[in-house]
Order: sequence, then structure tokens, then C-alpha cells
Amino acid sequence: MGEYYNWVNIDKKEYICPADFDYGNKFHESMHKDSIPLHALHTLLSDEWFGDHILWFGDECSVSEQSTYGIIRTLYAQSAEFGYPGNAFDMMCESYRNVSCLFKEAEKQVREEIGYYLADLEDFKKTGRYEVINEYGIDEEHPFEGLFMKMGKMFTYTINHTKKIYYSLDETDILFQDHTKNNYSDPLPLLMGYGRVTEPGEWLGDIIGVSDQRPSGYTLLPKLYVDW
Repeated sequence: MGEYYNWVNIDKKEYICPADFDYGNKFHESMHKDSIPLHALHTLLSDEWFGDHILWFGDECSVSEQSTYGIIRTLYAQSAEFGYPGNAFDMMCESYRNVSCLFKEAEKQVREEIGYYLADLEDFKKTGRYEVINEYGIDEEHPFEGLFMKMGKMFTYTINHTKKIYYSLDETDILFQDHTKNNYSDPLPLLMGYGRVTEPGEWLGDIIGVSDQRPSGYTLLPKLYVDW
């Protein structure tokens, strides 16, 4: 089946799931520059997730307390505290909130999922079997209150505040490994990825932001490569 990925915020204990936007969850499946999940990510980075540690995290890798990456050590500590040492993806699915539900673009899928959750919850109350997880953190009395209020937006500049560099899909050359132009992809999943099927991203653990204003004192990257 392959490894599935979510965008994870380890500080807020939140994530967004591409499947909620009717996209595949594999590493490259929402990587194109007009990807709705990336629009949602940009919107969060411009607001609630500003200044937080995020990563594009796969479900088939374990995390180690000896990792050279502080963000991975934090995930290990969270997983150990939850009782799943090293198994951060399951810890995340059970204890983080899926905030895809905040976006209008995810309404169709999320409404269906919440409907399944409410039905399973009623069954659990009656039978005591198969305890269910409140993935979207909803109030069961008002399950759709406050949801689907945001619209995703792509910003011009993707900024690494830690390294003081940035790129723009309009100005930075996105290149294949043979140096030919790639007009399709946004490299952010590569830069922020951590999983079984990929090397840790070059920006893993850095603070990432977005803006329509060119960041003063930062360096524009003239080119970035994708991994094929």
C-alpha cells in the first residue's frame, strides 16, 4: 500500500490529512504547486501555525530519542509519554487533532467521516465495544460548529526563518536531478519530509513561514531540486 503522510504540527499537536481534501496521502501525491492540501498548509502557516515546528511525517517510520533532529526527539518524548515509545504516528492519530476540518475544501470528506464517528460513538455508548477516536476534536452535541470556515490560500514566498532563506515558485528554478525544469512541483514536502521512503528533509526542524511580502534580509534561493 505504501507509506502515508500527514502535515504535522508538534507544538500545537495538530495535523492536516490530504485524504480529507480528496488527495492521496503518499509522499509525492499532493506535491504539485496548486495542491489544495498545500494551500491549507500555507493558510495555517500564515496564522495559527506561525512559528511552530512542522514536518511532513510518514506512518511507517519509528522515531528515536537519539535522533540528531530535535523535532524527532520531541516526537519520541511525546510518544513515550503517551505509552507508544517510538511509534509517533499512532500516538499522533490518537492524541492530536485533525484540523483539516477547519477548511471549506475538506467539507465533503470530513462531514462523511464525522457522520461515521457519531454513528460509531452511539454504538460504543450502547455496547461498550470498539472505543472510537474523536479525530477532529468535535463537540458531539454541536458536531459541525466552527468547522469549514477557512479557505486555503497559496502565498508567494515560502520562508525558512531558521536559515534566513526563502523560495518562490515564480522566481526559484525547481529542477529535476538532470537539471531540467520542473514546472509542476512544490519542493516543500521534500524539504520537510521524514519517513521510511525518503531521506530527512534539508529543512527538517526549521521554523517555516509564508508571505506575499519578500522577507527583508533573507536570501532568495535561485534553484531547488526534486528527488527524481
